[in-house]
This record gives sequence, structure tokens and C-alpha cells, in this order.
Amino acid sequence: MRILRALIRKEFLQVARDPATVFVTLLLPLVLMFIFGYGVNLDVGRFRVGVVLEGDDPNGLSLLDAFGNSRYFAVVSGRDIRAFRDDLTAGRLKGLIVVPRDFGRLLASGHGPSIQIVTDGSDANTASFVRAYSQMAIMNWQANALQEKGRPSPPAIRVESRSWYNPELISRNFLMPGSMSMILTITGVILTALVIAREWERGTMESLMATTAGIYEIIMAKLLAYFVLAVVSMALCWGMAVFWYGVPFRGSLPALLALGSIFLWTALGQGLMISTLTKSQYLAAELALITAFLPSFLLSGVIFEISSMPLALRLITRLVPARYFVSSLQTIFLAGDVWPLFARSMAAMAAIGSVYFLITARRTVKKVA
Repeated sequence: MRILRALIRKEFLQVARDPATVFVTLLLPLVLMFIFGYGVNLDVGRFRVGVVLEGDDPNGLSLLDAFGNSRYFAVVSGRDIRAFRDDLTAGRLKGLIVVPRDFGRLLASGHGPSIQIVTDGSDANTASFVRAYSQMAIMNWQANALQEKGRPSPPAIRVESRSWYNPELISRNFLMPGSMSMILTITGVILTALVIAREWERGTMESLMATTAGIYEIIMAKLLAYFVLAVVSMALCWGMAVFWYGVPFRGSLPALLALGSIFLWTALGQGLMISTLTKSQYLAAELALITAFLPSFLLSGVIFEISSMPLALRLITRLVPARYFVSSLQTIFLAGDVWPLFARSMAAMAAIGSVYFLITARRTVKKVA
């Protein structure tokens, strides 16, 4: 028993002295529970929609108030659908409800007026929710309004639904572009972190840094091969999505290459930073999984709607490069080249990547000194 107690004590001491084991057994479950508890959210949040009132009749204004009072919508109003086109393309609006100019006259005369619901088909799930809840809001408004007037059989309001960019609401058309971000994350972050961490473990990195080569030359030389490999991977993903699965590609290849290059800059920088900070393949793999792959899957908007997440988690998603890459990919595939959106996304990804490279350079110089 003395030997057994001594061996047990030795194992606990070894675990306590191993940061990787402590991280995996104690911190990893907490991180995963936090992400799955708040990030994986299938509940419906408040959708930001635009209500276009082409006329000034009281019935249209009453319907606008009904949408504004709904717990499912955050409403902005206007007079012309063209004023909201850019917001719908950029994803700032999830749908448009167009109330025609003769809405009140047709309703009063007993003829069923028509209301148009326009959704962003680049996210088929959200488009379906917006359409369903808009129809429900219109039906509830009509029942309540006409009940107050004592009319027993209201004329039916015709709802015409359209989805821009993905009219058939095929889920593959927005899932395939989004999956490219996860594939490039594996190539850019996880593979880079593991390969360079292996060099730190074997001591070849220190030997290389003992030469006259500068730190930035070493970093760029190390990452060039993985950048080329990741670009080839992106080209294969694009070809498979377009030619095999039939996903429409309405943008341009130079725009796709520019977006992919900036994202890979960020991904490679994160992989290099992880390998430099840990210098252990095991710990590098765990950190790459938690800080890169899981956020790109759960917090990028490719599967779960970001607007349905709590405010704290929505702020955290702004630090996830895949969030900007996914929205840009869905736009370039289904809508085309929208350079104002691309410019904001590339600026955000470049800023995050620059922080990764700065941390890596400072940490590496300090270690060598």
C-alpha cells in the first residue's frame, strides 16, 4: 500500500506540474460548455428588417407599428426599397416588407391587397424564419385591426415572398462557401501550429535562428510553403463547390483570391503564434482546436445566427477572423463583388493577423536573446 500511495502521489504531482494536462482536464470543459451553451443557439432572436411604406395611409402605419412592437423584429422604415438594397446585400438587414401605395384603399374596398416580403437567401434558415414570422405578424395585425372595427370576414392579404441571391433557398449554396473557412482554418492554423511546434521540440528552430537570418526572413520563409498549400486547397474547394455541387459563383476570382489571401495571413499568423508560445505539438493542437477551429465552426455565422447570441458572445465573434471571411464568401458566391463589404472584412482580418505576427516576433526575439 505504501508503494501504491507513493505512485498515486507521484502521478498527481506530475499532473499538477504539466500545464497541458491541467488545461485539458479543467479549463477545456469550461470553455466548451461556455461556447456550446451560448454559441450553439437554435432559438430565434430579433431580426433586423426594413419596412417600406410606399403610401401614407393609416393602415400601413398601423402595420408598421405592429412590426415594431413584435418581439421578433427590430424595424427600420423607409419609402423606397432601393434605399435598403445595400443593407440587405451586406447582411445588415435580414428582410424587407414592402407595403404598396394602395394598401389601405384595397383593404377598405374589400379587395385583398398584396404585401411583398423580400429575404436574403444567402442564409436559407434565417430567410425562412423571417418569412414565416412576417406572415404571422401580418395575419395577427389584420385579425386585431379588423376585430376592432367589427368586421367579421376580413379580405385576405396576399403575401408575395421573394428571396434574393438564393431564390430556391438551397442550404448547400450558403453552407459550401462557409465550409471553406473551416477547411482553410485547418490548413492555415492547425497544420502550421503542429509543424512548427515539432521543429521547436526537435531543436531545429533554435539552430536556424542562430544563423545571420533576420526574424522576419525566417517567419516569411516558414509560412510561404503553407500559404501556397492553403491557396491550392482553396482552389480545390472552389472548384468542388462550383463544378461538382453547382453552387453559383457570381463574383470574380481576383476578389476571392484577395479575400482568401488576407484570411490565410491571419490563419498562418495565429498558427505561428501558437507554436511559438507553446513549443509543444500536443498543447499546440489543443490551442489550435479551441481558439481557431471551434470558433470558425460555432461563432462565424456559418451554422448559427450571430444575432441570436448574447451581447458578450457577439462581441467575442468580432475577434474571430472566420466571421468576416464567411460573410464575404457567401456574398461573393451568391451576390457578387461588393467591395465596400470586402474592404471592411479584409481590414478587420488584416488587423487581427498583424497582432498575431507582432506577438510572435516579440516573443521569438526575447527567447533568442
